[in-house]
Amino acid sequence: MKKMLLLIFIVFAGLVFNNAYGQDVCSTNPKYCKLLSDTAGVRMMLITLPPGAKLATHTHPVNMGYVVKGGLLKIAYDDGKKESHMLKAGDAMHRGPETPHHAWNAGKTTIELIFVEKME
Repeated sequence: MKKMLLLIFIVFAGLVFNNAYGQDVCSTNPKYCKLLSDTAGVRMMLITLPPGAKLATHTHPVNMGYVVKGGLLKIAYDDGKKESHMLKAGDAMHRGPETPHHAWNAGKTTIELIFVEKME
């Protein structure tokens, strides 16, 4: 019940975002991204990254996420910036529009994220 309420919050919070379009992560990474919903200008995706899986370079508009299954996620931006995140199940995140980057599962467990983006 708690997870369902969080997902509902994420969807409705996505309705109030102001943003610029990002390159569609599901189009660039269909093997790892499943589109769950695309209505009213809000897109919800399930991203599943097995150990070693790498996402192709993409961007995002303003977005929110919820970690279903955690693990070590690394991100490298085209401008040289690098990030490393130890994600835990139940973590939530929100980020502004993101510049081109690619991400990969650098851990030993499969990562699952519910990702919500507001499209114009």
